[in-house]
Amino acid sequence: MPAHLIIEQGWSYEGLWQGCMLMSIAHAIFVADAPDLTHEISWDGSNYNMNNSQGSRGTITFHPAFFVAGFRNDELSSDSWSAKDYLAQAPEKVIRLAEQETLQYLLEDIDGEILPSITTAIWGDKKQIFSCHPLEEMLERGGNLLEIQSMNPTSAFEACEEEYEFTEEQMTLLKKLFHLKIAQLNETITLSQCDIDSIGSRNAEGINESKLLFAEIGIEWI
Repeated sequence: MPAHLIIEQGWSYEGLWQGCMLMSIAHAIFVADAPDLTHEISWDGSNYNMNNSQGSRGTITFHPAFFVAGFRNDELSSDSWSAKDYLAQAPEKVIRLAEQETLQYLLEDIDGEILPSITTAIWGDKKQIFSCHPLEEMLERGGNLLEIQSMNPTSAFEACEEEYEFTEEQMTLLKKLFHLKIAQLNETITLSQCDIDSIGSRNAEGINESKLLFAEIGIEWI
């Protein structure tokens, strides 16, 4: 299976990392009123996990110098490829990271054996990104979970506003926290009472889930 270079705008290490962070903030705001959907986006260390609740799952693992992502679309018929086959053209360091991290979030019971199961993969560094499939096929096979994350921030903000039906106050908070997070990558950010009020929820379960999701990306509630 050959490697395909992805040259489309937005598909870059930095662009995807920023897009994942933007969507994480948006999801944490949204979940305050929709706790049942908490599982759709989360972080575990350097692993960003996605689940659209419609049969597609994916994990992208960010190393300081490179990343790797695996996706599974359960609507596709199974084939004879193993998870490692999809990464056969990736550098050895990428394969090791996938085996140690990424693929551990994409395990399935296959004939009584727990194994990683994916339908496509992408990987890259700060210069280039590759996939085991051409772009359109990669998206169909699960990569479309990064549809908004691969947009430029302006388009992603608009998409989040429509997707989550955010109020003006929620959009202001999303933009504020995104720009703070990008500027203060390794610093803890604390929400003010005004920030918390702008989330606009009184759902106790949702507020608790929102706090947990924000904590995963270094944003704390007072």
